[in-house]
Amino acid sequence: MADRRSLSGPNGLADGLRCNPKGESMKLKYLVAAVGLLASVSVLLPSAGAVFPGRNGRITFMRTDHAGLWQIWVGSAHLRNQTKLTDQPANSGWPVWAPGGRRIAFDSDRADRNPNDENVINDIFTMRPDGNGVRNLTHSRGFSADANYSPSGKRIVFEADRGDYPDKMGIYLMRKDGTHVRRITNTPDRAKQDVFPRFSPNGKSLVFTRLLGFADDAPAALFKVRRDGTHLQRLTSYSMRAGDADWSPDGKRLVFEGNPRLQFGEIYVMDADGRHRKNITRNNGHGGARDPVWSPNGKKILFGQGQVVHHVFMDGLATMRPDGSKRAFLSKNPKEEHHEDWESIP
Repeated sequence: MADRRSLSGPNGLADGLRCNPKGESMKLKYLVAAVGLLASVSVLLPSAGAVFPGRNGRITFMRTDHAGLWQIWVGSAHLRNQTKLTDQPANSGWPVWAPGGRRIAFDSDRADRNPNDENVINDIFTMRPDGNGVRNLTHSRGFSADANYSPSGKRIVFEADRGDYPDKMGIYLMRKDGTHVRRITNTPDRAKQDVFPRFSPNGKSLVFTRLLGFADDAPAALFKVRRDGTHLQRLTSYSMRAGDADWSPDGKRLVFEGNPRLQFGEIYVMDADGRHRKNITRNNGHGGARDPVWSPNGKKILFGQGQVVHHVFMDGLATMRPDGSKRAFLSKNPKEEHHEDWESIP
């Protein structure tokens, strides 16, 4: 699981480094979906958006362009009628829907005037679903990423260092226009980052991932906290290397990605208090799974899947039931998409 967003490679493989002004490398975690001796794919573990209850609408996701840069797309629930929303010579991705589908929040390094220096600039932006009306909410104050709307649509939660890592690294809350920024978590000394914050459907709590290191095998655990920063609770062990959590529409369960064996990504579901955890993909080395997000109607889980089909390695978006059954790619010719989010239609 990773953050930092200088991502490259026309083959779609992620290689992210985030450096602070002091030059300290902050390489973050990745999961490998190993598929026997036939093929393997290294995947960035980004975050999925929080689900707002409703009918299933469009899907937004990120995919690399011909220059190896991440760009944002939107398509139907079956990935038909795909439209490319961003086309900057920069990385733009990690999109999430606002309630009702009025806007999409995302993050990008497009405002970094010198992307090759050690002072990485990454901002939270919003835009209309047609790609127009782009607004920069964080104004290039260091590193900001992984935005997520509150159920009311009036607030956005995100991770940031506010230009002063590690002292100001944590989870923050702001109004949807970028004003009234307030800190929610303080990353402890033993940890490196708090990342991937996601609102509960009632707007009272957040789930996020706390990373203890930046190596590929660094421990990571899921935490829950109230939106005022109180009642911090760890939900998984650090050995689970858990991340990318999303709430079910009724708020009773969480879906997330884990990698306890350091071999392949698995998708798990558990109660919102951390109990009754279950592996619902059970790849066991024969594929990999990532980026889970619940459908707005609660009947499906959308995720990224890599597996061998008829002796050919395929990677793309897939769906399954919350118990892991009826697992299938969305399209007949899947492409490598990441960080998908499902629009909720009221």
